[in-house]
Amino acid sequence: MAEKNHSFRRWLPVIVAGFIVAAGLGVPYGLGIVTFTHSQNTKNTANVKAVTIPFGKFYQISNEDYAPTSEVNVYLSSWYGCPIGAADSWMLLDYFSQYINMSSYIQLNKAPFANDTSVPGMLFRTFSYAHPATNDSSKFTVNFYPYYLYNLYLNATADGLNNIEGGTPINSSQLVTTGLSELNFSGIPYPIVRIIQNITTVDHLNGTNSSSAFLYSPHKINTVMVVTGPGGTWILNMYVIDPGSLTSHTPQYMLDNFANISSVKSAEATFASTMSDASSPPTCV
Repeated sequence: MAEKNHSFRRWLPVIVAGFIVAAGLGVPYGLGIVTFTHSQNTKNTANVKAVTIPFGKFYQISNEDYAPTSEVNVYLSSWYGCPIGAADSWMLLDYFSQYINMSSYIQLNKAPFANDTSVPGMLFRTFSYAHPATNDSSKFTVNFYPYYLYNLYLNATADGLNNIEGGTPINSSQLVTTGLSELNFSGIPYPIVRIIQNITTVDHLNGTNSSSAFLYSPHKINTVMVVTGPGGTWILNMYVIDPGSLTSHTPQYMLDNFANISSVKSAEATFASTMSDASSPPTCV
C-alpha cells in the first residue's frame, strides 16, 4: 500500500502538532461553532449530543483553521467504488482544472451502482498549487489530499490506484472499524481524522435518526470532504451531484464534456464559494 501512504509521510510533524492542538482545545471541532463533546468510540447514544449534518451541502462546522499559514487544505475521504465520490469528482475536476493541469493527478474510473449500472468518476492523486489572489484574499497555496479507504467492491482495503479491485479482505461487519483504523494510520492530521469520524459515525444526517456511516447497509465510512483554511473549516457529507443522473454516461464522455454539464457547473460553483470562504479570514466588525 506504498502508493496510498507515501504522500502523507511528510505530515508526521503535523500529526504530532495535531495531538497538541486537540488536547489544548478539548473539543473535536476546535474553538468554533461546535463546542459540545462527542463520544469517541460509539455512534449515537443517549449520552451523546450530535450535530445535525446537512445532506449534500458544504457546511461550516468551525472557525478553526487546521491548515498551515496561507494555505487551504482539502481532504477527500472516499473509496474506489463509491458512486458519491465518483459523481462529485467531476465538481472537483471542474474547479481545479481552472488552476492546474490535472492530467497527472487523475485516473478514469466507474463505480458500481443500482440495477447493473455504474457511475463514471475520477480517482485523484495528491497535488498542490499556488492559487491566485482574489478580491477577498491574498495569494495562497491549495493542497488536495485524497485518501481511499476501501477497494472497488467494498470487500477489501484499498491497494493503490494500480490495483483498485485488490487489497486486504474485510468482513462486511468490520467495514466501519477498518475504515476508522485506515484513517488513523493514514497520516491525515489528527483533527481532520476526528472531524471525519464524528460526521460519519456520531453526528446525525439531517432528516434521519442515524449517522451516515450507519444509514445504509453494509455500514461503512462514507465519502466526505473537509475544507480548512484561514476562514474556518467546512465539511461535505453525501453528494452534491446525484450519482444516478450520470449513469447513462461513460467516463470518457464525462471527461470530454464535464465542463458543459449543468449539474457539474452548479456543484462547482458551490465548491468555489466554499474555497473562497475558507481562504479569507473572518472580518472583525
